[in-house]
Amino acid sequence: MERIEAKKRQIGPAHNVKKLRRTGWIPAVVYGREVKNLPIQVRAVDLDLALRHQTTNKPFRLQVDGEEYDVMIYELQRHPVMGNILHTDFKQINRNERVHTSVPIVLEGKPEYGVPSCVRHSVEVACLPKDIPTSLTVNVDGLQVGDVILVKDLDIPPGVDVGLDEMEVVVSVLAPKAASDQSVEAEEEAEAEAQKEKTEEANV
Repeated sequence: MERIEAKKRQIGPAHNVKKLRRTGWIPAVVYGREVKNLPIQVRAVDLDLALRHQTTNKPFRLQVDGEEYDVMIYELQRHPVMGNILHTDFKQINRNERVHTSVPIVLEGKPEYGVPSCVRHSVEVACLPKDIPTSLTVNVDGLQVGDVILVKDLDIPPGVDVGLDEMEVVVSVLAPKAASDQSVEAEEEAEAEAQKEKTEEANV
């Protein structure tokens, strides 16, 4: 389990989070049965590096002033334009209890004809922290336009439950023109969402 060092953080008017960020720290909070809500700060470079090595939300071990907490990221706030992390909420976990998280879908192979399209880019799973898959791979070799991959077709590791109906479509194979139109629509939706977040950030 990857370790991240952190410090307890003072809160109040005299402790400005913008100043904290300028010095290379990210304000954060740990929530859990033992800690209730513990304000902390983590180095931006350490958290960025840890997240770069992960493709899914996996556990961390936070070392806070001599104490250790097993946690997962509950919420991550990023700047809508720059993309840098602004604030993080960590949720304390028990390694012997199941957790809920999302796992990315990764495509491999090439259809015989058509373009594979992820209907879902990730799926919700429940399992022990040690059993969280890095990703779920879908092989699309030999598929044709109109073929689909359902939840029941996924190669789910032992001890992992997927929180979706087994008949739900995860990947579909589209005709090239349809795939192109869908890509443009997705880009427009992403741009609209980014603009909305930027406006909300400006109004805060």
